[in-house]
Formats: sequence, structure tokens, C-alpha cells
Amino acid sequence: MTLSSDPTSVSRAPGSRPLDAPPLDAAPATPLPRGFVPLLVLAAVGAGAAQMSAALLTLQLKATELAGDDATTVFSLSNGIAAVFTVLALPTLGVMSDRSRSRFGRRRPYVVAGAVSFAIGGPLLITATSVPVFVVAHLFITLGFIATLVTTMAVLAERLPADRRGPTAAFLSLATPMGALLGMAVAQPFGADLRPLVGIPTALAVIALLLLAAVLREQRSTQPRTPLRLREVVDVFWVNPLRFPDFALVFTSRLLVFCGVAALNGYQVFYLLQRIGLEPAQLSGAILLTVVVNCGLSLLVAPAIGKLSDRLGVRRPFILVAALVLAAGLVVASTATSFPSYLVGCAVLALGQGVYFAVELALATQVLPDPDNPAKDMALIKVADNLPVAFVAAAAPVLLAIGSGDNYSALFLAGAACAVVGGVLIQFVRGAR
Repeated sequence: MTLSSDPTSVSRAPGSRPLDAPPLDAAPATPLPRGFVPLLVLAAVGAGAAQMSAALLTLQLKATELAGDDATTVFSLSNGIAAVFTVLALPTLGVMSDRSRSRFGRRRPYVVAGAVSFAIGGPLLITATSVPVFVVAHLFITLGFIATLVTTMAVLAERLPADRRGPTAAFLSLATPMGALLGMAVAQPFGADLRPLVGIPTALAVIALLLLAAVLREQRSTQPRTPLRLREVVDVFWVNPLRFPDFALVFTSRLLVFCGVAALNGYQVFYLLQRIGLEPAQLSGAILLTVVVNCGLSLLVAPAIGKLSDRLGVRRPFILVAALVLAAGLVVASTATSFPSYLVGCAVLALGQGVYFAVELALATQVLPDPDNPAKDMALIKVADNLPVAFVAAAAPVLLAIGSGDNYSALFLAGAACAVVGGVLIQFVRGAR
């Protein structure tokens, strides 16, 4: 995302609202059907299971089957292509959905498209016999996940009033770790057999998305269709921080907080091997335990905090507390000398993450630059989840080299500092309490 400094910049798209315009927080005219919110969350969790089971396990297994000793190179290449695709596709798919004038609605066609992408990508991954087909399968699975992210977040902003978004936003934020836990659980009984390892999470994602599409009722957009101008194509990937300072603050805050999370998640395997002294054979059980702790504690606190935030009508203080707790977890992890003490750090971080997930996404829906067309801007918010991986990867070699080398404490403490700054930044948002 590029941030323009031009104070004279005009509205980015038809329907954009100036900073002082009231937010569109009223409930929609079309009532939500019974069971709609659980199906919305189930679709996000199913997509997370299909995506994360691939990211954590099945892509590596398939790469090993195809490339043997060169599997890490093939996996890294595919991951790099998928990462670039994600950053480009998130806002692009969002603006396409916002501009849709289909008689089936703006979001429902993209829900179905997500199901179709998973239905193509899963079988293609199982049957791939070459690296190019493997990469294409990875991209289809990624596309299904992106389509789900874009549509579920847009529906959250469009269909739920501001004072009822907290718990749903919490569950949607936790959908990926919940999916990771589900994917890891599915993997346990089947060893290395790709057919069930890929097929079961893929089937869950497809069924859940089709169920959501079946109950999602949308009124056809009455906004006039206008030609897509070159300026609007460029604006897909930026927001003017002087015109929309609250959105820029939310984006930057989220990016910094997720830098803290990425510092731990991206390097915990090396930390456990080199600092804690685990054997390679112990890793899979240890990582599964950290996933259970992370997801379990986050789920324990997030819905309750989301509901409390709705009731009090405030978000910002919760986000500051969440960032401080998350940073404390990184500090504890940085001083760990055994796996139990490291797990304590993970547990503290999970509590902070749960509080953060409970309120931050709900706050983001209240400061969108263009509330009439939320999909693109909500997709940009999710870009802030992906960029920290690249930033941490670039900074890690320098931080790890401090002192005698392998300085994971410096890496984790830098992540903690980023999280604290991110929590403080959100206090300057003026469009939401």
C-alpha cells in the first residue's frame, strides 16, 4: 500500500465520503436470515482450514514428492509467487466486488468463486506431476482464500450495525488460526496421504462457502456503473493519509502489531531447535501444542471482549491493552530457557492477540474511506497482515547478528517494540472511540 501525501487528492471512487461524513452504521434494510452469522464464520474457518493445511503441511509434502532434495527451493518459489499474488489480488478482488452490479449481488458471486477456486486447487494439488502445475494449484487455493477474506469482511461491514460487530469480527479475525488448528487435527490420523489431507479441508471450505452463498441475500446495487479510470486503478493500492488519516493509522498500527506476531511465528522453529534445544523429532508435537494454546486462549477471550467492547462502545483502549500484553508475551518468550517457559510466553501473546482480534477489525469497519464500497478497503487492511512477513524477514538477519549471533532476544524484543508502537498509534484515531 502506498500512502499519498497530496492534500488536494480527490475522492478515490464514486461514493467516497469525506472525513467529516457520518459513517453508514445503520442496519441494512434486508434482515439477516437466522443462522447467517455462524455460516459466515464457518465459511471463513473452512477457507482457513484449506489454506493453512496447505501452508503448514500438504504443500511441503507435495514439494518433497515432486522435487526430493530440492523441495525447499520449490516450496520457497511457490510461496514467493503466492505472496506477491496475495498482495496484488486482495485489493483488486475487493474493488471488483465493490463495482459488481450482478443481479445476484456484489458479494455472492465472489463467495461462489472462492468455492470454485478451492474445488480446482485441491484436486490439482493432489494430482500435480510437475512444479508448474504445483504452483498453479497453490495459486488456486490462495485465490479461494482471498475471495473468502474479501467477501466475509465486506459482509461484516455492510450487514451488521457498528454496535453488533465485535463478536463476529473476533471470530472472523480468528478464522485463520482456527482453520490452522482444524487442518492440523485432520492431519493426525492420515500420515502423509495427500488425498484426505487435502481433500477433507477442501471439501469443508467448498461446502461452507456454498452454504453461505445459499443464504446470502443481497439487494442489487443501485449505484450507477461508471468507467474505471486509470487513476482509480492506481488508487486500488493506496489511500491518502491526509484525507483519510484514521484509515492510515489503523493500517499502520495493524502492520506494526503483526510485525511482532511475525517475529515469533516466523522464527519459532529455529528458536526451539537452537535456543531451547528440542530435537527435530519433537518439533511437530511442540508446534501443534503452541497452535492449540494460541487458538484456545484467543478463542476464550476474543468473543467476550468483543461483546464487552460493543456494550461500552469503545475500541481503542482495548487495542492498547492488547498490544501491551502481546508485547509482554514476546518479552517472556525472548528470555525462555525451556519449552514450558517458552509456552508461557506463547500463552501471554495469545491472550493479547485474542483481545486485539476482538476489537481491531470492528474498529477498522468504522473508519473506512468509502463505507458504500467496503470490500477494497477491508482487503487493504488484510494486506497489513501479509507485509510484516517480508519486513521481518528483511530485518531478522541484522537483529540476529547482534552480539555473538543467533540473537533471538533482539528479534523478539524488536517485535515487542513494534507491537507497543502499534497500540499507541491507534489512540490517535478520531473516527471511532
